[in-house]
Amino acid sequence: MAIEQEIEFKQLLDKKTYQMIKDAYFSQDQPFTQTNYYIDTPDFQLMTHKMALRIRVRADKSHEFTLKVPAEVGLTEYNHETSYTPIQDATIPSDIIPNEIKEVLTQHDINHSQLIILGSLTTHRLETNTTSGLLVLDHSEYLNTEDYELEFEVSDYDEGYHAFTQILKNYHLTHEPPLNKVQRFFHKRQKM
Repeated sequence: MAIEQEIEFKQLLDKKTYQMIKDAYFSQDQPFTQTNYYIDTPDFQLMTHKMALRIRVRADKSHEFTLKVPAEVGLTEYNHETSYTPIQDATIPSDIIPNEIKEVLTQHDINHSQLIILGSLTTHRLETNTTSGLLVLDHSEYLNTEDYELEFEVSDYDEGYHAFTQILKNYHLTHEPPLNKVQRFFHKRQKM
């Protein structure tokens, strides 16, 4: 199991700006596709704690079980490989949840026996390393919706923010932090 500190900046894009950034940074690259299966309790105990739990499925990698927990700066991610194949609306068997993740859930009084898969979001992703961090361009599809997003993953908040805002300036954008993918998914789901 890997525990990582995640510091990233995000910006939603319109399709035209997405295409301009794709042409500038990723003209020779093909996106890979991944699907996130979002997990919570029926009464959204994880969301109440501003936490997110997912299983990520990619054709070229092992499935990954990830818990994201707010930290002083960014998020703490608990990542664990899993062979479990997610199924919509299925209850997550307790024995497939890594002990470290169970411990964090228990510390927040979240009953891990009530976890269910509430839906999925598929992302077509492009990534490239820059001198300041990992630049990520996403086209996501979920609940009859699609959106476009630029992400910038960094190790230093201040330097990363400066570099990210410089990229945005090149496209005449002002940084407007969006809801993250899991929040956008659940926001859309609640409107249905």
